[in-house]
Amino acid sequence: MPVVAHRVRRLAQLAGLLSVVAALGVVSAGCQQINYGEGNNDDDWQPPPQDPWWEDTDSGNDSPPHEDAGSSDESDESTDDGGPPKLDTPSDKPDTPCTVVDLLFVIDNSNSMSAEQANLIASFDGFIAGIQANLDEANDYHIGVVTTDAYALNDPPCQELGALVTSSAGGSCGPWTAGRFISLADELAPAFTCAANIGGNGDTDEHQLEAALRAIGPELGAPGGCNEGFIRDDALLVLIVITDEDDGAMFDQGSPGGPSDWFAQLVARKGIESNIVMLALGGLPPPNACNNAVPFEGAQITYRISQLVNKFSYGQMGDVCADDYSAFFSNALEVIHDACNNFTEG
Repeated sequence: MPVVAHRVRRLAQLAGLLSVVAALGVVSAGCQQINYGEGNNDDDWQPPPQDPWWEDTDSGNDSPPHEDAGSSDESDESTDDGGPPKLDTPSDKPDTPCTVVDLLFVIDNSNSMSAEQANLIASFDGFIAGIQANLDEANDYHIGVVTTDAYALNDPPCQELGALVTSSAGGSCGPWTAGRFISLADELAPAFTCAANIGGNGDTDEHQLEAALRAIGPELGAPGGCNEGFIRDDALLVLIVITDEDDGAMFDQGSPGGPSDWFAQLVARKGIESNIVMLALGGLPPPNACNNAVPFEGAQITYRISQLVNKFSYGQMGDVCADDYSAFFSNALEVIHDACNNFTEG
């Protein structure tokens, strides 16, 4: 296949995928907007008020929790949010950009995320205006979806946290050509549509970052494991979290540890911090697009997830309550493109 035609085909496939992602975002508004009290450490905070979210009319006006204590050293260069230094960021731009990209979508499947999923397909058009020039260097993609719990609709024995989705509310999706993940050998849009149609019957104790860490970890990626072959050491990792509730939204729930721990574990898995793109659609402090007066039109402010995103050289946070995610994903493509151009082989 001529090079130009091959690139046009890749871009068309990616456009279809990002169309689905943007459409998914339209239906992801929901849950509650709850305050954290002032002065809370991100790894040791007190539970928020238990009032129903629709009565919490002043949500989002309190100060967010402080970064975890002891996470920075005065002798180190710190991030803008006061967290630890960004590790192993190359000082010189590499000679060649990345050619291999692994994309992992962590999608909250709790009951507050179920609204408007029937309208998913209707929202595809018009989301991909800025994709044409981005990611043209990469020629090999792995795409996977995980939920924020041990997904009950997956085929046994992969009904566990972090296992890639191959069966969803839409029925059987995979395995696909390369295995339990989607690749360029597949038709990306229908494959991702099926995998992302996860429904809203999941556990309300969401484990967003634990799901991500398990998905890219050695246990599930081992030979014969549920995610075998998905994550590659020579690939740029793009992690995309879509949720309307913070990780650890209630005391003694959520993923173990906090933003600094999650950051360190993600970097340890890839080896080089700048080889990770960290994207999230979550609850932003006001002003935002959430409407707490209407059930499932709000979102809890995702302070801890935002703190994690801000630790990365290539990170972006967006509003999960937005009616249109096309601007978020258009900007995200630029972030991914920059990270790809600065990819460093470990």
